[in-house]
Amino acid sequence: MKLWEISLILFLGSLAVTIAFWMLGLPFFFVFLFLPLVPFFLKKPAVRRCPVCGWETTGSENFCPFDATPLPAPDGEFGKGND
Repeated sequence: MKLWEISLILFLGSLAVTIAFWMLGLPFFFVFLFLPLVPFFLKKPAVRRCPVCGWETTGSENFCPFDATPLPAPDGEFGKGND
């Protein structure tokens, strides 16, 4: 299941709970609107490491800033970057 699908399911569920609590007059119903954001906080960014010097990044760099070595793509292939 994709991340956006999980977020959509959580959003619809939290919206239903929010509406139910609002109709019951409970004041803390807005808390459930943050549930769809949970998968985005749990996702770990892909770390790429320079094979020569060991420099690590989670950014969009395609080359190591210290020795200009092409960084491997997040899937492990060299020379393709992350485009």
